[in-house]
Amino acid sequence: MIQLLLSLITFRCKSNSKHMARITSSILEGLSGTIGELVIYQVDGKTYSRKKPGKQSKATKAKTSPAKRKSQSVIIQTQAFLKNIAHILRFGYQNHIDGARRAYHEAVSYTSTNCFKEEGKSKVLDISLVKVSRGSLMGPQDPKAIRVADGVEFSWTDNSEQGSARFSDQAFVVLYNTSGQGSEWVFLGSFRSIGEHKLPFTNSNSDAQWHAWIAFSQENPWTKKRTLSDSVYLGIM
Repeated sequence: MIQLLLSLITFRCKSNSKHMARITSSILEGLSGTIGELVIYQVDGKTYSRKKPGKQSKATKAKTSPAKRKSQSVIIQTQAFLKNIAHILRFGYQNHIDGARRAYHEAVSYTSTNCFKEEGKSKVLDISLVKVSRGSLMGPQDPKAIRVADGVEFSWTDNSEQGSARFSDQAFVVLYNTSGQGSEWVFLGSFRSIGEHKLPFTNSNSDAQWHAWIAFSQENPWTKKRTLSDSVYLGIM
């Protein structure tokens, strides 16, 4: 039975990439779980499959080249950081969802490729290069963030009607605790034309330091979908 199902997957799939495939067989639609070396799962009502990751033996790990170890370190650091803000990335990377490829997948790809610096023989994540949002919308002009007693005040120059910018675009602001123990955010903040937005602290850890980002989003009045801008990192507050 397992061999039959594997054969069906082999001949009835539409490949999305070398890592996953869309299952079109009516027999397999709706299934979830594992069959042999394959994992079958659902995304937005569609069925996909991917191969199980293989386990490395100690001997294989010992033979791993320095370049591969560095690459593995990059992925480990990327996922360790991004998993803490996955809920934020779902909004910030929504323009990059494509079939089974989720917002988080795009964030991992961008971060691992663009957000590391060399330190000796190692690569280290540079949080100032991380984007919590990516898109084609015009970003904020002259953005700033200032720490106040009960939160952070974000400000920018109104550049409505320049390029794709509109007065009704809404600020998307994010704070991430430097200790990795929490985040604050507003997806739909002040309009671009307002020029400022205050993000108050909502937890008892307000004495901590925070990484800060700002971006904008714009709603399509017909589809109600939103186009995002690239985020801008504003430093540690």
